[in-house]
Amino acid sequence: MLRMHPTARKIGVSGILFAVALLGFLAVYFTGNYIGTVLLALVLIPLTAIVLFRVLRYIQVHSLWSVRNRLLFVYVLLGLLPIFLLFVLIGVGAWAFTAELAIYLANSALERRIESVDGAVRVLQSLPAERRNSAAPEFQKGLSREFPGFSIYLKSSTGEQRFPAESPDIEVPGSWKNASGLLVWRHHFYGWSHVIAKDEEITALAPLSDKMVTELVPNLGAIGLLEQPEDTGGKKVRPASVGALQLDEAADGASATPKSNPIHLPPAMNRFDLPLLWAASISHSHVEKPNEHFDGVLYISSRPSAVFSSVFGKAESFRGFLFQIFLGVAALFVIVESVAIVIGVRLSSRLTNAVNQLHEGTRRVIRGDFRHRIQVRSKDQLGELGESFNQMTSNLERLLAVEKEKERMQTELEIAREVQGQLYPKEAAPVHGLKLTVANDPARMVSGDYYDYTDIGQDKLAFALGDVAGKGISAALLMATLQAALRAQISHHQAAHADVELNPASVVSLLNKQIFAHTAPEKYATFFFAVFDPATYTLTYTNAGHLSPLLLRNGEFTELDSNGTVVGAFSFASYNCSLLKMQPGDLLVCYTDGITEPENAYEEMFGEGRLKDLVKKHANQPDCEILQVVMESVRSWTGNPELFDDMTLLLARGV
Repeated sequence: MLRMHPTARKIGVSGILFAVALLGFLAVYFTGNYIGTVLLALVLIPLTAIVLFRVLRYIQVHSLWSVRNRLLFVYVLLGLLPIFLLFVLIGVGAWAFTAELAIYLANSALERRIESVDGAVRVLQSLPAERRNSAAPEFQKGLSREFPGFSIYLKSSTGEQRFPAESPDIEVPGSWKNASGLLVWRHHFYGWSHVIAKDEEITALAPLSDKMVTELVPNLGAIGLLEQPEDTGGKKVRPASVGALQLDEAADGASATPKSNPIHLPPAMNRFDLPLLWAASISHSHVEKPNEHFDGVLYISSRPSAVFSSVFGKAESFRGFLFQIFLGVAALFVIVESVAIVIGVRLSSRLTNAVNQLHEGTRRVIRGDFRHRIQVRSKDQLGELGESFNQMTSNLERLLAVEKEKERMQTELEIAREVQGQLYPKEAAPVHGLKLTVANDPARMVSGDYYDYTDIGQDKLAFALGDVAGKGISAALLMATLQAALRAQISHHQAAHADVELNPASVVSLLNKQIFAHTAPEKYATFFFAVFDPATYTLTYTNAGHLSPLLLRNGEFTELDSNGTVVGAFSFASYNCSLLKMQPGDLLVCYTDGITEPENAYEEMFGEGRLKDLVKKHANQPDCEILQVVMESVRSWTGNPELFDDMTLLLARGV
């Protein structure tokens, strides 16, 4: 299978095809193959769109991934770009307004000049025919001061008169109606007026020289007129011009080329007083084309200061003051925007730094470094966010330590449970006329309940049941101490006094003194200890504050005696023995408070009565089934999978 280079995979197939197509397009384009160029251009269009989309996608995914870049992008879109466009709009608007104002000034001045020509013709028309010939020279002399070369033509049925007589010959077609305005004749601009009277035609031509057009508005700048080239009957006509740019005359049909003529601009008032060039279309006529109008160009080259001086006069000081005010407002605007940008950048920097610190902190927390802290430098919401993160990592670090400690304790509890399991009897109790069956269910990993049984010789059986105050490790330790002390006493008695009968009261008294001497005052245990002699079928026992065992005989329960207080509470406590004559079939039920004291949802205890009912109901069943029924009934009574106390139940049945 073909594998692509990592760089090629980043560029992609579309990028490679785009590069190949672009190189092919350039190669074919410079060879002049038109068809190949068009075909490759058609291929480049979709490839360009795909590559552009991928580039934008790459920018979005990589460049705009961080919050900082996104904020900068937002600043550009909402801050810098609108300000830039605003300045551009103001500049373009001011430039266009100034240019249009300059064109308006030049056009208005030109129209006033032409109107003066038309006014003179209208006055001549209003005079009687016999006075026109004498008045025309006077009009011609008067307007010649404004329009050098000004001519008046009077044409009637008797002939034509020119003023002055050396005026050039002009043929005005008879189809012309009354007209005035700009006229192009012999490739030059004229202001003209043509009026048809009852008995003759009056025509006036006012040549528009370069100097005259340029000085239409004094001190405004360079003003000029141009006629667009046109195609007349397949023959190109040289464009008429006047003003600051001159066109050299050429041969018939030859195009005119502008010759260099320096444009004198007004002096700049300041560095912002830039050159201004603008143009507008202006309507004019041709003598040989009656009643038709054509578009020409009126252009002007000036400066804003010259335009406003022409409009508002020579108040340079006041205008300079206004300009200074404008510059001051603009500078203030720039300062305010700069301060806003600086504040925005600082705020965004704080925001992005906080986000970056949180991002770095979360990454380090993911790697398990809960000691990392964010440096908080502000007291705002971002600072509180950083403090919250620090508190979170501190809590996580503490919880992690607690969890580790919990795991360690769990491990130790498992070990303690295994150790405690070694303390309980590992083998079934020997049957010497009495069969023992025991069940123990701790509320926690280790139990505070204690049970034990052992053969003490002469086929005698000793067994014990205890309940240490409290639960958990402390209760389990006291239970271990109790078990060790009891086993030590039984072993000592068997070794030193094998021929003497074991007295339960003496054993319990010694246990009480040992527990009291080696444990805290609040540590104590209830304890039941008994010795069964199969020869006489008697049970000798001492009950040290434990719940009274129940003897089931012939369907009736009898409670055993209590012979003293709890073990380990008082050093001076004394204990007695009781004797129970048992019979085959008797069932002795010994239990801890975890059997009778659990409560249900209504705070009702399971109670001794329910225990009796269960044992009596299942008395004829095997002892192991009785234990299972009782344990399950207690759990069902509480309705909670967790036990509130250790449960231990010992059954002794006479056989």
